[in-house]
Amino acid sequence: MKSIILAAGRGERLRPITDTVPKCLVPVNGRPILEYQLAALSGSGIRKCVIVVGYLASQVEERFGSSYGGMDISYVLNQDFSSTNNMYSLWLSRHEVDDDILLLEGDLLFEAGIISDLLNTRFLDTAVLDNFDLSMDGTVVIGRGNQAARMVLKVKQTAEFDYSGALKTVNIYTFSKATMNEFVLPCAADYISSGDKNQFYEAVIANLIDRGDLTLRIHLTNGRLWREIDTPGDLIRAE
Repeated sequence: MKSIILAAGRGERLRPITDTVPKCLVPVNGRPILEYQLAALSGSGIRKCVIVVGYLASQVEERFGSSYGGMDISYVLNQDFSSTNNMYSLWLSRHEVDDDILLLEGDLLFEAGIISDLLNTRFLDTAVLDNFDLSMDGTVVIGRGNQAARMVLKVKQTAEFDYSGALKTVNIYTFSKATMNEFVLPCAADYISSGDKNQFYEAVIANLIDRGDLTLRIHLTNGRLWREIDTPGDLIRAE
C-alpha cells in the first residue's frame, strides 16, 4: 500500500503563521504536523508516500527529502494551489496510483494507532469516522450498518439538517487501486473537464456513493484522538 498526503494548500485561516511556512509544516509542540503523519505511516509499515505540495513546496521537500523512517517519499507539485482545491491535488497524483492507496490530508494530527488500526482491518474502500458532536465542522457520513449510505458536504448541510446518527469524516481513507483508477480518478476528471477544479475530493466520494459505484466501509476511531488544524483555536486544542 502507498500513502498519498494532500498538502498543497496555504492555510489562510492560520495566518500569520502560514505567511512563512506551509500549513503542513505548522509546528505542534515543536514538530511539524507532517512529521507526526510520516512517523505514523512509517511506523505502521507504509513504505512509499507521495506528498502533493503547492504553497511553499520547496520547504516541504527540503525538510523531508526522499525518505523518512525507512519510507520512500516522492512529491507531486500542484502549481495552481491558489485557485484549486484538494480534488485537483488528488487528480494530479493519478500517475502514482500503482498500488492500493491510504489517503489523508496534510493538516491532520492524530494518534498513530488510527493508522495501524485501519491497516489491521485489512479492508479497503474505507473511511475513518468519529462520532459527530456540535463542536465539529465539515463533511459528515450517514451510516447504514458498517457502510456509508450518504456523504454530505458542509455546503449541503442546511439549517434543517438532522445530525442524529451522523459521523464526522477524519479525512483518512483507504481505496483499492481498482477503485481509484476505475471510479475516483475518472469522476474527478469529469469535474475538472467541466471546469470545476475548486472542489473537495469528498464531492467525488459522495457522488460515487450516490451513484452506487462505491461501497464505502466505516471504520470508527474508537476513542483515539485526532484534530484537523484549520484555525489558531484548533492548533491550541491540538497541542
